[in-house]
Amino acid sequence: MKKIIAAVFACLIVAAMAGCGTSGQPAATAAYSGTQEATAQGMGQVKVTITFENGVVTACDADVSQETAGIGQTAGPTLTQAIVDNNSPVVDGVSGATMTSNAVMTAAKACFDAAGIAY
Repeated sequence: MKKIIAAVFACLIVAAMAGCGTSGQPAATAAYSGTQEATAQGMGQVKVTITFENGVVTACDADVSQETAGIGQTAGPTLTQAIVDNNSPVVDGVSGATMTSNAVMTAAKACFDAAGIAY
């Protein structure tokens, strides 16, 4: 009787573990195409607009006109190019423009989130 119970228990464990495996394939996600826009607070208000095509960033623009001239305002193009190049809102910040860098990345993350794209 103990052998039968042990065998049944072993079969249940094997059956339960079979459902835990993966197929080795990544989860299918729909590739988003479109434009998302978001804002975040830096030294002033920062607005980021990102265009996606099939889940890939094709353009990124940051309105940093309210940021400090010569510091935050000059960081905008560097940050947006890094977002396009890395296809990610998580990029290296610009030294001396931490608040602007964080604001651009925060707004960019909101764009990725709204588009349903993981980063």
